[in-house]
Amino acid sequence: MIVLRTIETFLPYVCGPVNQAFQISRRLNSNNVKSPVLTSYSDIDPDLPSLETIDNVDVTRIPEWFRFMRYAINPGMVSHLKNFDILHAHNYRNFQTDCGFFLPN
Repeated sequence: MIVLRTIETFLPYVCGPVNQAFQISRRLNSNNVKSPVLTSYSDIDPDLPSLETIDNVDVTRIPEWFRFMRYAINPGMVSHLKNFDILHAHNYRNFQTDCGFFLPN
């Protein structure tokens, strides 16, 4: 089983939702349930790698095309929204959650 996790920003930026997403993915992975994270470069260093594994959690970062207030548009993530069993979208009112809701798997 694969639980794809989407969130608009991720480590090394740490806040409540980021820590929650990381801990859930880390624990699912330790129980043999793959739980990769699909995120953007919002609020983090743009020089971080686009593909990274942090404590057994696979992280994919997609660049933003532009931003409207806090809504970061990154259409490059659409091609990554496939091959998963469950989508866990963290937060609301963001491009990642909207894509997960409106685009079929």
